[in-house]
Amino acid sequence: MPKVVISEFMDEAAIAAELAGLDVQYDPGLVDRPGDLAAAVAQADALIVRNRTQVRGPLLDAARDLKVVGRLGVGLDNIDVPACRARGIAVYPATGANDGAVAEYVVATALLLLRGAYGATARVRRWPARSRRRTAPGSRAVAGSGSAAGPPRGGSTWPKPSLPRSGRCEA
Repeated sequence: MPKVVISEFMDEAAIAAELAGLDVQYDPGLVDRPGDLAAAVAQADALIVRNRTQVRGPLLDAARDLKVVGRLGVGLDNIDVPACRARGIAVYPATGANDGAVAEYVVATALLLLRGAYGATARVRRWPARSRRRTAPGSRAVAGSGSAAGPPRGGSTWPKPSLPRSGRCEA
């Protein structure tokens, strides 16, 4: 049975649902004990990390049977990808896993800035409904890059944006 080591916090319901039937060692504090982490990965087939676990030389040297590293979060800066590749270890980032949360954050922050609520404190008792910040019809837009700007899932394409007659956005 494949052994999976999870060295940082991960939702326990997700572990139970997605890794059922596997030998899982889940210890969110393992990242703070390098000796114990090295011993745990010595017999592991898979390692799941977030941003604090450094998957580099000493840890890779201890992980003789490691076949895959899963990265929860953004970026691979804590994983020595070339060293993993040289050892035949596949690295899988959780690409797109937080797209929905990022979109929600961007829209909420845009509304917060538009309404001027960013300066609110605990003394404010109601939403600043009579804010002077308004947008003209058709002047709202969301821009992004990477997967945020790509086509929606399912293979369809984004509709072409319609610009004002001047050919530029008016804010």
